[in-house]
Amino acid sequence: MASYFKNLIDKYFHTEDQISLSILLVFIGIIVIFFGSILTPLFISALVAYLLNSVVTATERRGFSRPIGLTISITLFFGLYLSLFLIFPLLSRQIIGLVNELPRIVENLEDILVNFFNDYPEFFTSEQIENLSVTVTSSLPNILEQTLLQLNAGFSAAMSALVYLVLIPFLVFFFLKDKKQMLEYVAYFLPSDKSSASKIWIELDSQLFKYLRGKVLELIIVGIVTTTAFSILGANYSLLLGILVGLSVLIPLFGAIFVTIPVAIVGYFQWGLDMNYLIFLATYLIIQALDGNVLFPLLIGREVNLHPVLIVLAILIFGGIWGFWGVLLAVPLATAIRAVIKSWPAVNN
Repeated sequence: MASYFKNLIDKYFHTEDQISLSILLVFIGIIVIFFGSILTPLFISALVAYLLNSVVTATERRGFSRPIGLTISITLFFGLYLSLFLIFPLLSRQIIGLVNELPRIVENLEDILVNFFNDYPEFFTSEQIENLSVTVTSSLPNILEQTLLQLNAGFSAAMSALVYLVLIPFLVFFFLKDKKQMLEYVAYFLPSDKSSASKIWIELDSQLFKYLRGKVLELIIVGIVTTTAFSILGANYSLLLGILVGLSVLIPLFGAIFVTIPVAIVGYFQWGLDMNYLIFLATYLIIQALDGNVLFPLLIGREVNLHPVLIVLAILIFGGIWGFWGVLLAVPLATAIRAVIKSWPAVNN
């Protein structure tokens, strides 16, 4: 066992560049773990700037200067950014409408459950029905209270998000504008022989860029298609539901499961169990199927796809450290870690 670990150290943590990179990564890991929640807007801004820099690079390849590329990239970013504020009034009205409708939804759920017990007396005794009715009657107000508390917590998170919405554009602008100076500063901490660091960056850049670009496009496409389809069907809160379905792609495996619940409930209380509701659900399921089987492989590719077990571990670990933002950043961080491990320099004995 001792010889195994000795060989492992000699292979991966022996040379000057391996040791220097290890120290740098440990330092970055400490900063991320202990100050990650504070630095969340910095991380998000860095990821956005990283994606927008590809626009700058593309314009430079076509013979334009970097200032022109920066102007195009920043204009594109602020155009998309301002579009969020254009839809905000309608979105806020739909959120308020749904919150106001929650008591009616809870009361209807109570009636549905009580009627279900009464409609199938062969499965329940009269005493069980009475006990279940009392339990349902007492539990649903608590569920409503907890839902409102969660909405209040969500409101606090939304206020934090508004602060981020003001802060992030400035950070993105300076990340793009001062990219060269920042990279020179980072290079100062790297070993003199930067071949290993370059190899790691090439792999990291390839994997992370494919994932982030693919996820952004997937989010936009799924959000727009869902909102449009729900609007055509006449669904209530179509914009809110479309945005939720679009955002759910950021959380693999769990996102689709969580967002299905509000979609199914809102549709049911609008139409009941009739043909319109079945068409509504079928449309939603078709969108999810096309996203998982066509859009995701097309935009991101199988080579970037993480194993489901790794996704669950990443969500649990980073979600436990940073909460909501950790869940959102879990897969990009896991992708980055995998890229570093895959390209880590090794000494062949």
